[in-house]
Amino acid sequence: MRQVAEHLGYSVNPSGFILSLFAQEKTASCKLYRNSYYDFSTTSGGDIIKFTAAILNINNWEACRYLIQAFSLPISLSGGADRQEEIARRQRERQRQEERRQEFKAALLNEISNLKCWADIYKSAIEKRLYEPFSDMWGYCINELQKAEYKLDVLCAADQGAYHRMKPDTTAGLSSDRPQWLLDTLAILAEDGIFQATQSELREIQAQKNFELSRLPGKDRICNITW
Repeated sequence: MRQVAEHLGYSVNPSGFILSLFAQEKTASCKLYRNSYYDFSTTSGGDIIKFTAAILNINNWEACRYLIQAFSLPISLSGGADRQEEIARRQRERQRQEERRQEFKAALLNEISNLKCWADIYKSAIEKRLYEPFSDMWGYCINELQKAEYKLDVLCAADQGAYHRMKPDTTAGLSSDRPQWLLDTLAILAEDGIFQATQSELREIQAQKNFELSRLPGKDRICNITW
């Protein structure tokens, strides 16, 4: 610290004190240690990087670069750049996942609304006897109503036999039916041309489903698909 302080134009007394960095004073009250400092006048301190940043009025990153250049230190900052790139990559991935989650949610709600509308239409046609019973059109309405109601049961997770537990009980080792519900829902959305999951997304959900089938107490797995 003494070498850095002297390089930056500070006079260091034999006891290792310099005038405060942050206050006007006549008696030096900032103590320099081997790799740190403490300013008794302001009760603040830090390491050599913070010390350099405070004197030069720059940020810590710029202080690191200054020290490396000023003292020809054998240190590369490329690792920091790599880390920043990794942070940026993870942020982009989180944003992409959030966008996919919103796309799935919008598609699901739209399909539920659409199916309810058609179910009402077919049900009304049957109840009002718009078509002769057992005619082709009557049979068509019956069939389409049944398909719409089946899809709604799946999309709304109304079938408690198939989708009994949507969250796992990790303590008891009880599995979740959500991965199966998600696979069934995605199959309907794809069939109706509303939403298409990627192969990697389907593989991840399938992996979670397989894990749930053999879940043990205290065991957990975090699915990368957050829908």
